[in-house]
Amino acid sequence: LSVLNVIEQEGLQQNALNVGNYLFTELCLLKDKFSLIGDVRGAGLFIGIELVKDRNTLEPADEEVDYIINKMKDKGLLLSKDGPNHNVIKIKPPLVFTKENVDFLIKQLDETLESRKL
Repeated sequence: LSVLNVIEQEGLQQNALNVGNYLFTELCLLKDKFSLIGDVRGAGLFIGIELVKDRNTLEPADEEVDYIINKMKDKGLLLSKDGPNHNVIKIKPPLVFTKENVDFLIKQLDETLESRKL
């Protein structure tokens, strides 16, 4: 009950919605920049980035997911993979995640994708 009270008192549900929408929008901008990102989907702060080698064939880019997750871990960001083809990067930050945290995540992800020309 105490946890639910803190979530309500600190407006963490609304924060998850607001910051999640911002994160989703920023990830969609990365999708426009990198053809490796086939889809971005999710709700609130639970978002998946599907990586594909080709947007037409939807061939899974599972090796690239492993590379990105490891590089992001080196930068202090913990992501995981999911999906039947293991080609979805799963983002599930805590409810206190901020827009500044999103900016850092996006910058690091952008740099990682750019450095590999993914």
